[in-house]
Amino acid sequence: MCRRWPAIRSTGPALLVLRELYRRFLAADVPPPATYPLAVLPPRTRATVVARYHDALHPQQVAMLTGTWIGELDKELQQALAHLRSAHPGLFPAAPQPPAEGEQGPDWAHPSETAQAAAPHTPEDQGPRGALVALAAELPATHTDLAAPVLALIGRKRRIRVATWTTVSVGTVGAFVALIVLGVNAMVANVERTIARSSPTSAQQAEEDVPDPLPATLDDPIQYAYLGYCRGRTDNDPSNPQPCAQWRLQTTSGNEWRLGGARAGYEEDSRTSMPLAISQDGRRIAYRQLDGAYVVRDVPSGAVKTIDVEAGKGSAHLTSSPNGRYFSVDFGSADGATLDFDTGVTHYEYGDEVRILAVADDGTRVVAEKEKAKDIPGHASITKLFMNGLTTLEGDYRVDPGLLDFGGALSPDGRTLALITADSELVTMDGRTGRVGGPRTDLADYDLIGVERWTGPEEVLVRSWDDDYVMLTKVNVKSGAVTEVAGDWVEWLDYESPIGAVRP
Repeated sequence: MCRRWPAIRSTGPALLVLRELYRRFLAADVPPPATYPLAVLPPRTRATVVARYHDALHPQQVAMLTGTWIGELDKELQQALAHLRSAHPGLFPAAPQPPAEGEQGPDWAHPSETAQAAAPHTPEDQGPRGALVALAAELPATHTDLAAPVLALIGRKRRIRVATWTTVSVGTVGAFVALIVLGVNAMVANVERTIARSSPTSAQQAEEDVPDPLPATLDDPIQYAYLGYCRGRTDNDPSNPQPCAQWRLQTTSGNEWRLGGARAGYEEDSRTSMPLAISQDGRRIAYRQLDGAYVVRDVPSGAVKTIDVEAGKGSAHLTSSPNGRYFSVDFGSADGATLDFDTGVTHYEYGDEVRILAVADDGTRVVAEKEKAKDIPGHASITKLFMNGLTTLEGDYRVDPGLLDFGGALSPDGRTLALITADSELVTMDGRTGRVGGPRTDLADYDLIGVERWTGPEEVLVRSWDDDYVMLTKVNVKSGAVTEVAGDWVEWLDYESPIGAVRP
């Protein structure tokens, strides 16, 4: 996080840290000691209880960190607490009764104003948090070492890079010596330019790296986008960002523009990140306008059309069909909607908790919906997947919610989904039957972020995180071959930078 601070300081870095910590805990699947009271709970439920009561997080944050659906969060927490009280009643001692009228209680019954002011903010149920805080104090200092595998992975990849560089440098030492003078001259020039940029003498110089606004029409495909950063400013409003904090759009020709009129950054009040999506040809973008509407803009013509949907309570998720004709938006806790840009018509998916994973070129949507379970022992809810076309509905089968944690991508023929399992394996699923088949590609050596798209009939593009930069990897779903995407532009991608016209 320190290495990435300029890029993430305005997007909720604390929440990013928590998300990564909880994700690594859930992925590690290390069983706790049998004597540990919370061992009676499954790992995800245990993480939910700790996030809500020990860490005192907002319910929406708990749902995002643990992958628990917000609609069932309260019920699952209450069931978990009831289980804990039954299995370990000693965790929840009866609250002390207040002294009778005229009776002097113990000193601790009348805390001073200083002690009251220093008391931590807690959720509505003080008992569970007090019990978990006391329990945490008794645990060993290092129960699960989450850092060791990360550091080992970083060290291994660094050794590979060093070995590669050593091999190349030994074979080209003569050319290196011949170019060293030119290199020193270039380095001096770069240092001088860097000093000049990092020592602004006026407000104008401080903002000199802010690009021009995106023109009304632009026949230059968008390759990727990232959030701008305002040096020395902490007053940015995501609902009306300053020019320095607006979305930056990088085109395939190397030009850069900023997207005025769009919300950008992390909104503290709603605890959501402002979304942006780019079609695979880089010619259409979807975002949330300053007035709150979700729109799709055709970059070459400048035409803008609105997705006819009201903003939901959760974080918005935007998805584009490969050809850029259809753009979908969902909030994870409300109905979803898909705009047909050619006709201007919005199609809807109804449900309490809807997520649109992918959209095909013909408008078929792959939709995941969480429903309350009825007459299914041991399940408070189930997740169903179906493919909703313009005139047909297929699927409607149950899936493991863990298969959807990294998103999904739909194949060019609109039949096959690429997904990542909890064991970091890339698998393919028939979107109409739910059958998982074909080889499983082990990606455990990669710190996975998500599935991006199909780049051909047999190749899937996956995004991962390596030390302090993003990696894009092509995976052949037939052979299992893994190839990293080369290109200087990849090194400029941030953790969640939307990508558009990519030609690996």
